[in-house]
Amino acid sequence: MSTVLVVDGDPSVRQILREFIELEGHRAIEAADATFARQAMAQETVDLIFLDVLMPGESGMSFCHCIKDDPECRGIKVILLTGFDGERSWQQGLRCGADMLVVKPVNRQRIKVLLEELLSPEDRA
Repeated sequence: MSTVLVVDGDPSVRQILREFIELEGHRAIEAADATFARQAMAQETVDLIFLDVLMPGESGMSFCHCIKDDPECRGIKVILLTGFDGERSWQQGLRCGADMLVVKPVNRQRIKVLLEELLSPEDRA
């Protein structure tokens, strides 16, 4: 079972994602922003992060960049969540090191596929 961190300022988005993740047999923890996400990561081993681009305080892209620059964290898969579907969003997501960029709203099937793809046994080895 993998641990997935959901970081989003919107509690309803966090709840929906947590439910989808748990239905797929993974453990989900939540954080409202980058500060709380860092605290959670200091206490838990996290395998994957769903990270909102627009959050209070530090942006998701800035936080993603920090994660991927940290040798202890760079192996964590990061899925950026955005409400904007455009070339610029995709480019910025790739530049900050995200493994995937997903446009909201998300559905259970998409979450299932992302979890299967990014948490495959080969990726966790």
